Amino acid sequence: MAKKVGIVILGDEVLKAETRESNIAYMLPLLNEWGAEVALCAILPDDVPTVVRHLRSFLAEVDLLILTGGIGPTPDDITREAVATVARVPLVVHPEARACLEAYYGKRMNAERMVMAHVPEGAVLIPNPLSAAPGFFVARMAVFPGIPRLLHEMFEWMKPLVEGKRGSRVTLHSSAPESAYAAIMRETVAAFPTVRIGSYPLLEGEYRVRVVFRAEDFGHAAASADFFSERMKAAGMEISRRVEERRDG
Repeated sequence: MAKKVGIVILGDEVLKAETRESNIAYMLPLLNEWGAEVALCAILPDDVPTVVRHLRSFLAEVDLLILTGGIGPTPDDITREAVATVARVPLVVHPEARACLEAYYGKRMNAERMVMAHVPEGAVLIPNPLSAAPGFFVARMAVFPGIPRLLHEMFEWMKPLVEGKRGSRVTLHSSAPESAYAAIMRETVAAFPTVRIGSYPLLEGEYRVRVVFRAEDFGHAAASADFFSERMKAAGMEISRRVEERRDG
């Protein structure tokens, strides 16, 4: 079971702005809802040494890596090779993957399509109900296609691998400039070390800001928000709205 998760998007087409990346925006809400702490997101090129170097580094920081893209049949699909290298195992033809692909393609099956049956030795397949070409899971790396529709159909497979629950949070809304309450925020951070506090300004017509207090225990999040609110009001700044989300039972 994984608590800390990283996301890696593979593809030159993303880095060169030939494809608009949308998979991160799809995965993040689900992973947070399932209780994962998403610690990093990265976009890497179609270069095996570069991908291998970064995957090894990322695996030292997280419990689980989720990769999307680069598992098709063409030469630029290098993800399976990179993952096998990191896992220190060879690529092998998975019999179940081969059977699924042969059933899907029938007489159209050929050597190029068989490439998609190659996975790192010992990998568990992630079923693909749409095109039969599976994803796979090995050595704390879960690998999915980069095509959003396929990812959406397959991603629920991840849920049992993620442990924990989404923490509680309190959100305060204000129109005060960040520079005016930065010192109050530092004071609050020091007073409540178990609470993660973030400030997020918006400029949509008129200036607004959200200050979010996150903690596993709702009481801690609420207490830190109270502390911050009191000092804001004492300094002549208003809190226009407060939203509480309790997730600790």
